[in-house]
Order: sequence, then C-alpha cells, then structure tokens
Amino acid sequence: MAKSKLPKEATPDWLRLANKDMTFDRERVLTNSIYYPGSYMDGNILRDYSGVSHSFVYVDPGVSKDNLVENLQKIAGYDVVFSKEITEMELCPQPEQPETLRPSDFENPPRTYIDMQREAKRSYERLIDFVQDFKPYAIWSIFQRRASVNPSHGPERFSLLFIAGEGVATYAAIYNSNKLVPLAIVLCAADIGFGHNWAFFEQKDGIFERVVMANKAGIPKYLFAWSRYSLEGTGSSWRRPEIQMHWAKYTNRVSNNLYGLTTWSSDDAKVSG
Repeated sequence: MAKSKLPKEATPDWLRLANKDMTFDRERVLTNSIYYPGSYMDGNILRDYSGVSHSFVYVDPGVSKDNLVENLQKIAGYDVVFSKEITEMELCPQPEQPETLRPSDFENPPRTYIDMQREAKRSYERLIDFVQDFKPYAIWSIFQRRASVNPSHGPERFSLLFIAGEGVATYAAIYNSNKLVPLAIVLCAADIGFGHNWAFFEQKDGIFERVVMANKAGIPKYLFAWSRYSLEGTGSSWRRPEIQMHWAKYTNRVSNNLYGLTTWSSDDAKVSG
C-alpha cells in the first residue's frame, strides 16, 4: 500500500513512554499533529501518514462515543495501549473570541444577520443529526504496533485524539487559543449535501481559511486535499460561480494522488521542533 513520501520522524520520547496514568499534555499532542475535520472514522489517513506525524486529531460530531470506542479496537496491526476521555478544560482552558461569520461562508448566503445566526444553528443541528441524544466528547488513545507485525506497516506508536465537534470551531479552540500549530490539515470528505457540512472548507477567504490564518502561533506546513481543491478558479456546476476552491498561501504542489489526495505546502509555515 502506498505511503506518503514526506519526511518521516522517529517516535517521540513522550509517546514511547506514554501510559494510562500520564496527564494529557495538549502541547505535545497537538503540536505538529495532522488535523482532520469531518473525519468520520477514516483509517486511510492513519495508514498513509503515520510517521509523517505520530499524532492525529480527528474531528466529527457525527460519530457516537460507543461507535468510536468499538472501532478503536479494529485498527489493523495495532493494539490500544490506553484510551481516556479528555475534558473541554484540558483541551482549551482559555478559548479566544471566535472568528466572525460572513454570509459568504454559507453554501446559501443568508441575507440578514439574524438569518445568518439561524442558519448557523440549523447547520450544527444537521451535523449532529447522525447521533441520537448527541453530547460533545473527546477521547485520546495511544496505539502500539503489535510485535508480530512488520515495522514497515507503520510506526511503533501513534496518538489519536478524537473530538466530537464542528471542524472550524474546534480548530480555533485547540490550536489558536492554545497558540499551537498542526503539521497538516486534511481537506477531504467534509462535504455539503449528503456530507451534512455547512461550508466549503477549501473556500478561499472562507471561514476555515480565515481561522487558520488568524493563529498567532503560525500556520500548518501542509494541506492534504482532495481533487476539489484547485488553483484553476471557478465554474463547477455544484458551487457558486464566485467561490475559489483553494487557500491563498497553499499553492505549492508537493505530491499527488496518495489516497486520492494532493499535498500542498506553504512557504510561510514554521513547523515546531
């Protein structure tokens, strides 16, 4: 199976020594992580990018806690060392003021401020519609490669933080508010329509790009984006003609077609050590 050709890193010491009694360290878990909004329980990103980062942050309100816990046991070649619930305070003790919404952030732009607030509420309700009696949660898990598995399968260990939250607001809370930066963002699968998303995450000058650019700590080195991310402009029949589907600072194509994704980089990014 194809793996990313991006530089791989050795398993960090904190991860090798991680155990169920350790305190959640958001700086270690979030710095240089791979952030995946609208992830559902997509194992392809874990498979293909493990080693590029050893820490993954999956965000999706459409996954129940019971369903997640059951599927954590099914990651091929790995055993769960431990899983623990993480509180909102542990994730973000001092949230910043959120980015102001614009009518253009929505698939169907509202005409008034009141309409925009109503549409934001309806959009969130659609996101959590998959889960009965939805309640936000976060679960942090550490995985260990089985001794019987070939090392070429993946790194010795990796961390997975799953947050049942909306993708843009969660990014602002855990990265911007904590002055931390991920290594990469995955732009894939979080779609409008049947995907139940409320905005185009790839939209130039859209809400997600503005939130990422507002982080005082910096911006990610990479975007891992599906084919809808394009520098070629607009005109596709399924979107408004004025929307451009790329971020201004991510125009350097690094590699193509790993799990159908293209890697885009930014010269402005500063990756933490």
